[in-house]
Amino acid sequence: MTLVIPRQIPWVVSQPKRQGFTLIELLVVIAIIGLLTSILMPSLIKAKKLAKRVACAGNLYALGKAAAFYQSDFGQYVPICWRNWDDSYVNPWKSWRMGLLPYASGEDAFNCPAAEDFGTVGEVFHSEDELASVTERAGTANSGSYGVMYQFALPSYRAINFHGIKDLAHTHWNLAFSTIPGIAWRDPINSVYIADGCLTEGPITYPTKSYKDYGTSFILPPSDPRYFGIGLTRRFADRHMGTNCLFLDGRVESFLTADLDSMIAGEGGCIWDVE
Repeated sequence: MTLVIPRQIPWVVSQPKRQGFTLIELLVVIAIIGLLTSILMPSLIKAKKLAKRVACAGNLYALGKAAAFYQSDFGQYVPICWRNWDDSYVNPWKSWRMGLLPYASGEDAFNCPAAEDFGTVGEVFHSEDELASVTERAGTANSGSYGVMYQFALPSYRAINFHGIKDLAHTHWNLAFSTIPGIAWRDPINSVYIADGCLTEGPITYPTKSYKDYGTSFILPPSDPRYFGIGLTRRFADRHMGTNCLFLDGRVESFLTADLDSMIAGEGGCIWDVE
């Protein structure tokens, strides 16, 4: 008798068909993405603001260098005037921006990269005619998002004009002040020269890159009653989690804007004290 071994029938393993995500799985994935976005977005925004703060500080540092070159031509003076010669004010001086522009890398150096434009935008920063001769009459040319710290002339103080001639200073619209301690500033090393500025119209807004007629050419000291008022008020700007300040010695530091606003003139630690 012959033993017959049946042929082995191979097992056929059926592969399950691939299915797409279920609705629940999709919702879970979307929820995870949303959660990660909500966690990472503030950090990304903060990183972006910090990057613009660094770029802004670089601009101010460059303006400090420009002021140093200006001093090499005009002695220990830095430009301080916030208006140009126009029909409204008989002022034979040019603005501080006009004074520093020949020594700066260009008009972009006068703008914080975080600044935006609101309102009427001027066509140009300074015209070719203005650049050709600092002696001819020009408009206000206030374009820019940095402001010079508003500074009064002391009695009998003599400022230097764009001809290099020292003359009795106008109360408000001088070209340049001396950086020698005790003349215009009691403590120039620890005094703000230029800083992030904004033009306010009621609630704080943040012009200006090209605000030709009403730019932030100067910053009022917070002790001035107009500083917290309504209208065309120039004040420290909080664009990138703080305000960048250029000191008269050329260094740049960032401060909480609220700290600058709350400093008291005449007291130690007040960096914007102009009295």
